[in-house]
Amino acid sequence: MSIRPTDLQIIIQKTQEVERLQQAQQQQSKVQQQQFAEQLQKQSEIKERKINSSPQTDEVRIQSKEEGARQKSQDRSKQEQPNNSQANKDKEISKLKTSEHIIDIKI
Repeated sequence: MSIRPTDLQIIIQKTQEVERLQQAQQQQSKVQQQQFAEQLQKQSEIKERKINSSPQTDEVRIQSKEEGARQKSQDRSKQEQPNNSQANKDKEISKLKTSEHIIDIKI
């Protein structure tokens, strides 16, 4: 099977076109992979920020519960003994500050 010179010229031109097309496809796939990697990176950063921002709201809730507990204990002591002295109040506040608090937080 012999190849004529005109056919050879056409085949060489086509190979150059095919080479350009393959290079374009390879570059396109590389660009898509890079974009996908960047997108994953951004998503992981967003998730990380969301996780880090949630404990701040928990702290506010915990503090408000502690303040509520202090308020309730002070109200109870006023109802039980309306003539409490300042020393007794100071003792109760110091007990609240030094007592152990166990808080279970599920994330």
